[in-house]
Amino acid sequence: MWCPPPRRRKSSPSGASGGRNMSEQERSNAPGGPAQGPEKPPRGGKEGRAALRQTLARLAGDKRVLAVFSLLVAFFMWFVVISVVDPNQTATVRYVPVNLDYNSAAYQSYGLDIVEKPNMTVNVRVTGDGSVVGGLEAGDLLVYPDYSSVTGAGTYTLKLIVRRADTSLSVQQQYQIEDITPNSYITLTFDKVSTKTFPVTVNSIGVEPAEGYFVDTPVAAPAEVTLRGPESQMNRVDKVVANVAISGQRTESALATAQLEFWDKDGKVLTDTHITADAEQVEVTIPVLKMKEVPITFEYTGVPQGYNTSVLGAQLSQESILIAGPAERVDALESVNAGFIDLTKFKLGETVTLAISLPDGIRNLDALQSVDVTFDTYGFATRTVTVSQISVVNAPGDIAVTVTTRRLNDVTLVGPEEELNALSEANVVAQVDASAGNINVSKGQQSMPATIVVPGSDTVFATGSYEVLCDIDAAEGAG
Repeated sequence: MWCPPPRRRKSSPSGASGGRNMSEQERSNAPGGPAQGPEKPPRGGKEGRAALRQTLARLAGDKRVLAVFSLLVAFFMWFVVISVVDPNQTATVRYVPVNLDYNSAAYQSYGLDIVEKPNMTVNVRVTGDGSVVGGLEAGDLLVYPDYSSVTGAGTYTLKLIVRRADTSLSVQQQYQIEDITPNSYITLTFDKVSTKTFPVTVNSIGVEPAEGYFVDTPVAAPAEVTLRGPESQMNRVDKVVANVAISGQRTESALATAQLEFWDKDGKVLTDTHITADAEQVEVTIPVLKMKEVPITFEYTGVPQGYNTSVLGAQLSQESILIAGPAERVDALESVNAGFIDLTKFKLGETVTLAISLPDGIRNLDALQSVDVTFDTYGFATRTVTVSQISVVNAPGDIAVTVTTRRLNDVTLVGPEEELNALSEANVVAQVDASAGNINVSKGQQSMPATIVVPGSDTVFATGSYEVLCDIDAAEGAG
């Protein structure tokens, strides 16, 4: 026979506590109370069910638990409604950009382009499965103008078309596009578009060179730009200008960044245009160069040993030149060499023209391209002689060089007339330089150049070029 468990008795009031129940701690400290440690919950039978009911009752009385539970129930009910109860829910996808490049071939085939492309967005209303339309974003839709009516230059109001970015059938079955707000039309201007390349003209203001310096022509990088825009506006552009303003005295080049302007033929800046450039700004270098005047020189070639070239009395049509460049390079340049005069090609009374060439980075401020060299040869004459004295010099010890040419005829000498008349042919010598570098064969004959010298004279020289035939034998020289 089952007996119900004995009920707990309420603690009797005592002292100032009045009707207060004895706490769990008091009961455990009371004589005959339970042992120390937490009380284990009942685990079976009606005792367990009673404890569960007590726990649920406590949770039901907790406002925080009720708030969380209410939210979960509300979300569940919302999900059921949009997924089952209302499969045709309406949603608005906001800020969908209008794509002006889509299907642009329709107007580009007429040689047209949009003069100014506005940044326009619209809102698109869609209807469909709530779980789908609720998650749509601007990138899921494509909005573009209907260009079918555009056939020439002008301003058009075009209807906007919207479609799904994903055109697969499964997506089409999930929602439908209703309308576009706030405006389902767009106004665009079309015109014939042309391109043209212009050099960049630098307009520098305020650059002041220090004493001994000058400002060279400014240079822009890039040096030219390509403009693109409506043909009617492009026809008004005369030049592209970069304005640079730099103040203060300078001894070195200045660098600056400049915006580009489009000027018409009257020098007025074109504004409110739809012209674009492939570079919005340029880097400008304003060279500030040091100036210096240096002498012009030249050199002789084909000069026989011992000859004094000063007797020719050479005179330059301009003896100095004004140059400019970076200070360190100009300071290092003491003269400008105009070139060489070959005495073997000298002719009495002839003027020799030499071209002026400057090192890279050095400017020719005189714009001097050449100088003329004249010679004060008053009292000079020419004489033709036969040279029988032919000698070999600088021959290697292991190579035998023998001249087989017996004489050189018609050798032209130049010098003071009195000295030429007194000169004996025996005093004229032809020298063959037989250095190893001039010998091309190890055995056999070779034609070699001969230099005409007049020993004991520093005022007579020979013009023209001469050669003699030599026998070469490396084996004989070694023996």
